[in-house]
This record gives sequence, C-alpha cells and structure tokens, in this order.
Amino acid sequence: MLTNQFIFQPERIIKIGDVVYAVFFDTDEELGDFPILAKVDSMSFIQPGTNIEEFDEQKFAATFGYVFRGHEDLLVSEIQTGAEQQDYRSIMDVQENLLATRAEENGMQWLLDNDVQAAFLAATLTGTPISTDDLADTAWYQNTSEEQRNYMVRYYADPNAVNEEISQNVISIRESMLARDMKGPVNELAKVLAYGLTTRIFKTKEEVDMYIDFIDDSTYLDLLGGEDLLPESLRGFVGQFTGVNEGQATTANLIVNKLGAEALESYKTSGEFIKMAAQVKAGNKAGVEEQLQKIHDTLYPGFAGSSFSTWNPYYTNRASRIINGTTGGQIVPLNNEQQEQVNQLIAKANGDYQAFDALVRSTYKDSPGVKNSFLSDLTKAIPQTISGVFG
Repeated sequence: MLTNQFIFQPERIIKIGDVVYAVFFDTDEELGDFPILAKVDSMSFIQPGTNIEEFDEQKFAATFGYVFRGHEDLLVSEIQTGAEQQDYRSIMDVQENLLATRAEENGMQWLLDNDVQAAFLAATLTGTPISTDDLADTAWYQNTSEEQRNYMVRYYADPNAVNEEISQNVISIRESMLARDMKGPVNELAKVLAYGLTTRIFKTKEEVDMYIDFIDDSTYLDLLGGEDLLPESLRGFVGQFTGVNEGQATTANLIVNKLGAEALESYKTSGEFIKMAAQVKAGNKAGVEEQLQKIHDTLYPGFAGSSFSTWNPYYTNRASRIINGTTGGQIVPLNNEQQEQVNQLIAKANGDYQAFDALVRSTYKDSPGVKNSFLSDLTKAIPQTISGVFG
C-alpha cells in the first residue's frame, strides 16, 4: 500500500474530508486493536492502484469503535524507514515525544510522568474523557497545583489552542521587555515566562512583571532578598542582562513606598525619575532614600519619619467607608481623583482622626455614605412619639 521505502504497511488507507490517512493498529490487552492514524502528507507515498476508502467521522467510529479526533500530528513521512523493524507502539510514542520535548523547556519538567501521559494519550485516542480526579493517587497529582493539572487537560484536549496561547504570551512578554530596553537573552526569558504564565505556574501577569523587575535590576533583587525570590527556572537569567535599567525598579519601589504611586507617575513625567535611578545605579541609594524622606516629611509633617505606604492605606480605607457607607472589611477603592483629594485632606488634618473624618464628610457631603449617615443620625435624634406621626 505504501511505497517500498516503508518497512511496515498500514491496514488500510482512508480519506476523511480532504485528508488521506494511513491506518495502523496498536494492540492492547485491555483496549484491543485501536487505530493509529498517520496523515499522508504526499500522495507519492501511496502505491498506484491502492484503494482509498471514503470515510466520515460517523463511519470511522462505527468501523473502529473509537472517536475520530483529527490525528494530523503524525505524518507518514515521519515514520521510521530502513532495514530495522519498528514496533507499532512507537507510532503512538510520537505524541508522547512531543510532550517530552516540551517538558525539556526550562521550568516545564513537571510535565514528565509516564503513567499520566499514557492515561491522557489513551483518552485522546479513544475519545473517552479523563478527569484529573481519576489521577488523584498519582505522584504527579500530589506534586502539582490545580492550575498545572488543568493545563495538562487543556493541552491534551486542544494542543493547538494551548500552543497559540503560549505564542501570544511570548509575543506580549517580549514586547514588554523590549519596551523597557532590556539588553540580553530577551527571547529565551520571554519563552520561559510565557510557559509559566500559560501553565499557571505564574498565576498573574503582575507576577511575571515582578520577575522581570528582579532580573532586569539586580540592585532591586538584592535589596529584597536575592535570587531565592526567583523560581528556579528563572535564576539562570540573573546577570545575563547588561543592566541598562539598573536602579530603576529600586527607585520606583522607594518612591512608591515614601510618596505613593501618584508621585511615581509625576516623577516619570517630569524626567526626575531617570535622574534618581542613575543615582541609585551609581551606588547612592541611601542618598535618594534620604531625599524622598525629606519630601515626605515636608508634605506630611504629621507623619514625619514614617512612609506613605505605612499610614496612607489606613486613612484611605477610613475615607472610603465614610464616602461609600460600607462597614467591616468592605472597602470600595477610591478613584484617582478621590485618592488625590483624600491625600490632601490627610495632610490638612495633620494625622488627627476626628479632624480627618470631619473634612471627608464636608468634602463629600453629597456622597451616598454621608447622606445615609446623616439620615440615620436624624432618625435617631427624633423622639419616637414624633416620628410615629410621619409613619
């Protein structure tokens, strides 16, 4: 059926839609004969006069007892040729090898587990879904996160979709690094980060951005605790970048800590941020921190010697409860305009809680929280006998 360059021959040649397949049987004691399909990527591989049977998905299932799932990963041209006999099971191994290749990527070694791979492969071939709960007793299940297990299910259900997601993540992360003018193995780092994000080893884009900060600015990494903060798959990238952004992540962290996120944006807009980062890069981190502390103490004399990040969240949450009328742990984030105004009220109150609350109520007298509080206080102030008249 196939030309003589192939050692073993398929059981039959079938055509589904516009695709021609060579059908091989893989024999299993439990499953019996189930079909392995190799896409005929060139009609020159088929001997003249070979009967090509027309199939559709329903006829395939009725004939072979298994759901048709495309099966275009294995090509006839990939089947081993030559004088040595090849075991049929090695055809199925092609899909396993694809996963093994992926597992060799930095940070993806957790994908390797023979028992789990076999279970998922059988599910792919037979069309019988498998739940990760069916694998709860395996070492793989017990040593992976729920996000990683869900990735394995997604990969076997639709590997093309997962590969597309990885590709998009690589592009996005690489563009982010190029935008900050990182100099070094950008593509390699982007690939590792993209795999981690797609497989949910890294849970959010913000976590990925944090690791980029660490790798791009070793001063910042050392400040916070060193390479131990990085996953093992990323530690090899430390020191591989030229340090053109050295000091920037450290400086940004200092500004946000001492003066808040709004101040950071202001410094970047004015161009002062780059100047400060240059001082940090030159080894004058203590001087920059002292400079920011003086600015903080001038703006917020009631909190002199402290940091914006230490006291501001308390006052911000207090203002939010007054403005929105929430209680307990319910906190509605302030918008940028509200946050800027509340910061001014904090400074005006000079740290006095009662004065601050009064200023917030006065400034936001038309807000839902202040109105409802006023009506509640008014109701309590009216004697019950009088309020009954209005009932």
